[in-house]
Amino acid sequence: MKLLVLGDSLSDGGWARDPDGIGSAWPSALSRLAGASGLALTVTNRSVGGARSVDVLESYAASDWTGFDAVAVLAGANDLWRRWVPWNGQAAVDSDDYGRNLAKICRIARSRNTDQVWILTPCLLHTDPDHLWNTEMQEYRAACAKAARDHDALLVPTGEEFEAAVRARPEVKWTYDGVHPRPVGQERLAWTVYHHAMRGDLLACDRVPERPARHRLGRWP
Repeated sequence: MKLLVLGDSLSDGGWARDPDGIGSAWPSALSRLAGASGLALTVTNRSVGGARSVDVLESYAASDWTGFDAVAVLAGANDLWRRWVPWNGQAAVDSDDYGRNLAKICRIARSRNTDQVWILTPCLLHTDPDHLWNTEMQEYRAACAKAARDHDALLVPTGEEFEAAVRARPEVKWTYDGVHPRPVGQERLAWTVYHHAMRGDLLACDRVPERPARHRLGRWP
């Protein structure tokens, strides 16, 4: 399977500096999980830190990214976060427009003969899962579900499972700042995609992912 990943900083992982074009975020972990199970997966990452759904849509529409069996989209955090945290003059994107942007991405993918579209739900914006910023995210996850239903896409509950992991194992520092996953958080995202999109094994949300054999950092999780 040839997979194209579109999204923001949660998926970027510095892919532009990686000779394999994958980076160090969850797409890399997904590639490793698939390979360990004997699943053929080639990942091309085109995520951009700071991107909103409208930016993902515009870059995909203007590109010549074709020849993929599946497209995975993880966006939405910046759409909502811009209500409270300004960055580069970006405006927030409301949940209705967010859903329409996802729908357009689905239609472009289909027009390019992509068999599968995976819509990954956005995660957290604050370390406290009950913070207002996180409760507002429910509207965006609902928009993901609607876009998936309307456009025969696969809904992948990355946000829901990430939040469940934070609640189940609060002693684990899943993110650096409440938004950007640490390596253990990226591993959690990869396991969700692996299970729901590739029919891989389930990693329960109350379990901490094991440290990958080639993980270069000294501390885990």
